[in-house]
Amino acid sequence: MRRLLISLVACQALAACAPAKAPAAPSAPVAQSGPSCAASGGFLERRGRLGAELCVHRYADAGKACHDKADCQGRCIADREGGLPAAGEPASGKCQADDRLFGCFAEVRDGKAQPGLCID
Repeated sequence: MRRLLISLVACQALAACAPAKAPAAPSAPVAQSGPSCAASGGFLERRGRLGAELCVHRYADAGKACHDKADCQGRCIADREGGLPAAGEPASGKCQADDRLFGCFAEVRDGKAQPGLCID
């Protein structure tokens, strides 16, 4: 009986050592050629810490005053006078300039700042 118990414990220990599936690697932004980017109404620009060349599309309402995402084509980004506002604090913002947002920012929803976020 003792041998059986030892065998079961040993099998469980070995099973715990089995390799787990590796998490999927994050996908890199898809590169788009200059002509296809221009055809879609965008322009190529290097962005982010890696300087990846991305196809960027400007929003028609870029820089417009907003109090919620519903006011914008993109996100409503909090004004950064003196740093990011505290989450939950009343805030006003401006509509996101384009579809490739990088850096640190806080969104505004229902006139209140959301927690800050940094995108590289």
